[in-house]
Amino acid sequence: MKINLIGQPYSDSSNLYQFMASGCQAASYTHLRIATAWAKQSGLMRIEDHLLSFRARGGRVTCVVGISEGGATRQGLHLTHKICDKSYVLHDAGRTFHPKVYFFTGPSGWSLFTGSNNLTAGGVFWNYEAALEVSGSYDEPQDADLAQQIEDWFDTLLNDTEICKPLNFDIIKQLIESPQYRIGDEIRMRSRRAGRSAAQNDSLFGRSHKGKKSDPSGSVKETSAPGAKEANLPDLEDEPVQPSETLVHSWFKKMSPSDAQHPRGDRSKATGNLKLTQANHPIDQKSYFRQRFFSDLEWGIAKETPRGVQEKAQVTFEVLVGTKVIGTYVLVVDHADYRIAGQGNVPTWLHWGEALGPYLKSHDHTGDYITIEKFEDGSYRLTISTDPVGEIRE
Repeated sequence: MKINLIGQPYSDSSNLYQFMASGCQAASYTHLRIATAWAKQSGLMRIEDHLLSFRARGGRVTCVVGISEGGATRQGLHLTHKICDKSYVLHDAGRTFHPKVYFFTGPSGWSLFTGSNNLTAGGVFWNYEAALEVSGSYDEPQDADLAQQIEDWFDTLLNDTEICKPLNFDIIKQLIESPQYRIGDEIRMRSRRAGRSAAQNDSLFGRSHKGKKSDPSGSVKETSAPGAKEANLPDLEDEPVQPSETLVHSWFKKMSPSDAQHPRGDRSKATGNLKLTQANHPIDQKSYFRQRFFSDLEWGIAKETPRGVQEKAQVTFEVLVGTKVIGTYVLVVDHADYRIAGQGNVPTWLHWGEALGPYLKSHDHTGDYITIEKFEDGSYRLTISTDPVGEIRE
């Protein structure tokens, strides 16, 4: 058995990224098991290519992630689901799921990394972390016994089905929309980190001049969730999310020509609105937007007709196109139950109005996605991008 201390982030020490990269490249390993308290897009994107290469040559990846203490993000959960063969979320009310275990196995040997490292950018390379890297051979009884203990521990987690659930799109949406859990958004977390970093001026402590390992990915690539290069990651990487970063509701839709205000045909006119449909989400669009997504708005009667009442409310959105914030806009959302019979069961519409209508008419976003989100502090965000925000599409 061989044991090494990992003293991240010093340049004369290894780190979690190097362990994962070398293990995925080693032909001797066929299965990677991961159990970590937090898995975020910021960390996963740095090892994504290695994991996919490992799977492409026949390796299996099994991952168990936690959601305790406000450490989980929607982007991290979706990316975990995408890049692993089997992924699970574990939560036991009243207890914190806090392990950090990374375990490669093969026919003849194994390699273990366990310590303080979460599967985040901080845990992968940036933060000060301490861990043990242990490797062994199945030919040695003591080594084989330890490996069996680790495998049995993973089996115990996976077989505790009351608290360990397979990770999929539906359960992620349930986690976001349940008031019991705090699932964050990494785009807003990056904004908080940038603001704090710019303002930070520590007069008591300086900066370490000892050599540190650099970002293993060079410049950070983007996945389907909009992102930005992070040349300098401040210390908020592993802090719990704040109310302005905690999602309450999230919905997206691929925009049709009508939605994007570019109707096809000479006789077709722009509708000026976006119909808030089910769009393959596990919701009832007849009530979801009025009674849940926008329930806290100040609704008033827009008009009364023989068919029934039309309600309307104003909602303030932070609006992004791709990764760029283009401004804050007040839009109107209206709801009329009488539309259910005649408008494809879609009673709730979002109106582009004079705020975004002209922009959409001058920029054709047909086929792009619109994502609307509500956060715990009552703020809203609307994003138009090539992929749904935070969603990892197959």
